[in-house]
Formats: sequence, C-alpha cells, structure tokens
Amino acid sequence: MNLVKHAGWISLAALCAGLAFAPAATAGDANLGSCIHMAKQVSQAIASAQPSTTTDKAKDEASAAQSYCAATMYAMGVAHYQKALQLLGKS
Repeated sequence: MNLVKHAGWISLAALCAGLAFAPAATAGDANLGSCIHMAKQVSQAIASAQPSTTTDKAKDEASAAQSYCAATMYAMGVAHYQKALQLLGKS
C-alpha cells in the first residue's frame, strides 16, 4: 500500500533525476520541467522552515500542486507551488 501511495512521488523523483534544472517559470509557460523544478524549490523551503500553521498551509499548496502536475495541468500546479513559496517567504 505504501508503494502505491508514494508511486507519484517516486515517478516524479525519477523524472527529476533525468532533467536539468528548468528556468523559473510563470504559470503561463508551465510544463513538466517547471513542475519538477518548483517541487524541488518548495521541498527545500519546507525542509528549512520552522513548523507552523503557515508551513502546514504551504504543504497543502504543494500537495495540490503535485496533484495538478500529475494530471498534466502544469499551469495550475506551478501556481500552487508559487503560492507555497509565497507562504514560506521565498518568492
């Protein structure tokens, strides 16, 4: 069950390993590379943040972003990643 639960993250990590960093993207020109790049930025920002309500909200935004990116709705995914970074004061 854990493998199924984390299959999306495993796939995303595998894709990330094969791609170079994508330039910072706006929601309008988003693609899979943008999602992967933003996911890494948000993950690092969350890891370095102090636990708080804001961090929890950023995690929720990142989760929504991952779902949109997995559904090939890259612009929506990037927008949610940008919101997560904004909540963490990293944008």
